[in-house]
Amino acid sequence: MTIFDYLKDIIVTKQGNLPLDQYVPFLVNRWLSFLNPTVCEMINLNINNKTLLENKELHYKMVIALFPKMKYCPKINYIKKVKEKEQDEDVRISILAQNLEISKREALFLFSWDRLD
Repeated sequence: MTIFDYLKDIIVTKQGNLPLDQYVPFLVNRWLSFLNPTVCEMINLNINNKTLLENKELHYKMVIALFPKMKYCPKINYIKKVKEKEQDEDVRISILAQNLEISKREALFLFSWDRLD
């Protein structure tokens, strides 16, 4: 079972008969908070004592009861981390390679060697 199987069962089918050996309450709360943050806040307030988090079956049944039934599992859009490009260093390496008339790989080696000192 994957987390998406559990999410589909919680949101769409509402059967509640999946095995709970791979069920992780934290991840389910995290994914469901993308859909309905107010219900997840309610769940998180009840989990503060950590007894509900330890009992997977109780958490699973409560989440099934609290979330409304939908026709299909909606696509969850979340913000991905923006990767920073190393453009400044690449420009310096290419300029160094042109001035010394060496390859970019050799310039990168020289540039990284200079940083170790």
